[in-house]
Amino acid sequence: MPRRAKNSKKANSKFYSKSIAISLVISVLLLLGISFFNDIVSGEIFWDEVQILTYEDFLPIALEDDFTTVNVLGIGDVLFDILADYDREVGATIDIDPHTLHIPNLEDLRNPATLQNAMYIVNNLTLFVPEMFDVDAFVARDMRVNPVSLAAGYPVVLIFHTHSTEMFVDSNPVDKFTGIVGVGAYLADILNSRGIPTIHYTRRFDVVDGVPNIWGAYERQESHIRRILYENPTIEVIIDMHRDGLPETAPRLVTNIDGTPTARLMFVNGLSTRNVNGVAVPISYLPNPNQEGNLAFSFQMQVALNESHPNLNRRIFLNAFRYSTHFLPKSLLLEVGDQRNTQREAKNAMYPFADALIRVITE
Repeated sequence: MPRRAKNSKKANSKFYSKSIAISLVISVLLLLGISFFNDIVSGEIFWDEVQILTYEDFLPIALEDDFTTVNVLGIGDVLFDILADYDREVGATIDIDPHTLHIPNLEDLRNPATLQNAMYIVNNLTLFVPEMFDVDAFVARDMRVNPVSLAAGYPVVLIFHTHSTEMFVDSNPVDKFTGIVGVGAYLADILNSRGIPTIHYTRRFDVVDGVPNIWGAYERQESHIRRILYENPTIEVIIDMHRDGLPETAPRLVTNIDGTPTARLMFVNGLSTRNVNGVAVPISYLPNPNQEGNLAFSFQMQVALNESHPNLNRRIFLNAFRYSTHFLPKSLLLEVGDQRNTQREAKNAMYPFADALIRVITE
């Protein structure tokens, strides 16, 4: 074969190899870009928030009273890593006393300032708008589920986990039932045994191709939850159960109930509004027609738990997102302890939680 032909063939081979490599790189970047765009559209992150992922920007958020939850800020465990790095690298000592919740009487709660201070932690990405928090309307709202469904044994409660990989200090990372999923199963057993028909859905939305991936988890669960609700129209209560993630320097989320160490709880509400220079601006692509019901439900649950166990619940966390509360009016996002709690402490919290839930939805 002439040398020119050989050189030409070799050159073509190099050209094709380089073209394939470039195509692969472009494809990967395109897929990443699509995933990133989907996260933005689904409300998991915002364009301008991507620009402020710095220690200084997020530390004030975590320093709010009762140590604002980190893994529900809309960015997930990324923020926990940022805060943990900040504590290690800068040597910051974060000392926040455990917060004991004391809810004033209804008359006092009609004052917006008192209501906010007593009941809520407000992320600075959103705003507490008094018009959205009518305590009289919250109290008057009927949260009882259909007694016919209960009598017939039809499911009225759905428990699932947008972030199923959240584990406890003594969990086995390869066994999801030793983490937050196991706590959900425990609560489902309690409710079913007490005549509240409950479905526990254990599909993993934060694992993609066998690899943990919280990005897009809320988007991935959407069709599954809607299918379950379509197939079980008697479901009226949704609980998306999580485990919080806090820096090691934060106070442990544990209280004592009748001599039993019990993980502390926290409800989370997404307001679907953003704080833009002190003005609450609706997030148009995160509509939540059930927001009023969501706020009333968490309010009634907070009051019920405080009546029976005043130090169990932390204040309700409000953020600029929607999470998974838009499916039904009686939707809760529940945080059970944090990564330093034991499985037993987390499960112990399910008894008082179940007691409060049953009172709110049946009495």
